[in-house]
Amino acid sequence: MQTEIPILSFISAALVLFPLPWYCRAGNIAAMSIGMWLFVVNTINAIDALQWTGAYQIPFLFWCDITSALVTAVNVAIPAACLCICIHLERMASFCQTSASVTKRRRILLECLMCFGVPLVYAALHIIVQPRRFDVYENFGCRSAIYPTVVALFVVWIPPLALSFLTIIFSSAGITWRHFLLHGVQFSRTRPSSSLTSGAYIRLVSMAVSEVICTIAATVVAMSFNLSSGLAPWADFTRDLTEVSSFSSAATPKSITAMLITEWAIMVAQSFFFIGLFVLGGEGRSRLREAVQVMRKVLSFFQRRSTCIAELKGTSMAEGYVPL
Repeated sequence: MQTEIPILSFISAALVLFPLPWYCRAGNIAAMSIGMWLFVVNTINAIDALQWTGAYQIPFLFWCDITSALVTAVNVAIPAACLCICIHLERMASFCQTSASVTKRRRILLECLMCFGVPLVYAALHIIVQPRRFDVYENFGCRSAIYPTVVALFVVWIPPLALSFLTIIFSSAGITWRHFLLHGVQFSRTRPSSSLTSGAYIRLVSMAVSEVICTIAATVVAMSFNLSSGLAPWADFTRDLTEVSSFSSAATPKSITAMLITEWAIMVAQSFFFIGLFVLGGEGRSRLREAVQVMRKVLSFFQRRSTCIAELKGTSMAEGYVPL
């Protein structure tokens, strides 16, 4: 997996950047935050896979402190952003007064708080059930340590599950879809010039639901592996934030390796859901074509430059000059 992990992670990190300018123009802070979080975590996964290939030493303590916290924060960042998307779409489909400047400022403030403030608080609260500074796994990098106790259920695993199920209830169970189905024709007629068309509405709801389903799967997998030996008594909990545990691939249990691979695969799947549902729209396809054209121009530029350098070197050698 040491070839697939960095390659697919870097590809995912690059792809999730394409929709961000469109979401920025549309003022969709929640959708922008999903792309930003996916970019950050995919980049971390790729760098860690390259840095710790065949190694499990800790050369960069500060890097591990930051990355393990960010990987932890994304567990609630994505479902929180998806919940904000569904709340905003429901208000638009029910024709609430979303165009007022006061309401828009409140929505932006709420989405910034939910998409960035809540994940950082969640990552900070993780220290309650953190027995040591972090763990380092060969070929995977740094991960936060979790003491498997009842407190960890409420601090680590219940918040992302609760936000995910709230998103599903808010969207799939009827609230968002019910307003859209009841007012779908009126929505299409009254918002013809809006960036949020009926097709974009459906894609955003579908993206939110697919993202939280992936979050539920990742949370259940992590919870089942961490609690496979049962809940530990809180009385036995000890904390030493100077301790760092390192595990070689041979010393890492197969269940932990399977959990790490599953978490990485789910993150890649979330990235492809994010970009795939965006590309289904006309705006997404045009932006992707523009990006492909830019990449082709960049590649052709470097190709022409390398050809010119090779020709100049050949000319210099033929004339008896040795290039520096």
